[in-house]
Amino acid sequence: MQRYQVDLDEMDLALRQLYGVIRRLEAAESKARYETGLARESIGAGFDEAYEFYAEQASVKTYMEDVAAQLCAFAEEFTDKMKWTRDAYEEAEY
Repeated sequence: MQRYQVDLDEMDLALRQLYGVIRRLEAAESKARYETGLARESIGAGFDEAYEFYAEQASVKTYMEDVAAQLCAFAEEFTDKMKWTRDAYEEAEY
């Protein structure tokens, strides 16, 4: 019967890297939410193209917020599962 061994140090490294990804995704979501707004009078007013531009910019802003939030949620779920797996392997080795 073959026995397999898991390198817990490599799993720890992967977890640290995932936590870094989560921090960067949270920063991206925050930037999309709070730093990408366009003031209503920034490119003018009173003509249809300006209103279309504002609407499209708001749509893209919302989309970017949603994408960053979904990626962050996925990374957090993956990290939780990896941590659970790592802990289970650590318990099994003793």
